[in-house]
Amino acid sequence: MQESTENAEKDYYRESVRLYYYNCILHQHLEKIQSERNELRARLTKFQQIEEQDSEMYIEDKRKRSRRSANEIARSHICIVTTCGKSYGSEGSLMQHMKIKHGISTPDQFQQSSS
Repeated sequence: MQESTENAEKDYYRESVRLYYYNCILHQHLEKIQSERNELRARLTKFQQIEEQDSEMYIEDKRKRSRRSANEIARSHICIVTTCGKSYGSEGSLMQHMKIKHGISTPDQFQQSSS
């Protein structure tokens, strides 16, 4: 009976030592995970700051463009219809005017219709 009690005590002691070592290993693992978590938090904060800066720059880029006023535009493209006399700042604007107001899509059509 005394021998079985000694064996039980040895088993209890072995089990407590085994659990102590497992506890130490788990504690080390937990510390490693916590340090990784803190490192990831720091990196996330850094990326969020960069993202905020980028979004502020994007907002600045998206501001409304200022347009030239009508008196600032050099009107060098003049309508070829003699009775019209309108002038435009770009060839595209002149062509749009001729198409809408006079029904002419190309200068060749004007020459054909006037002859």
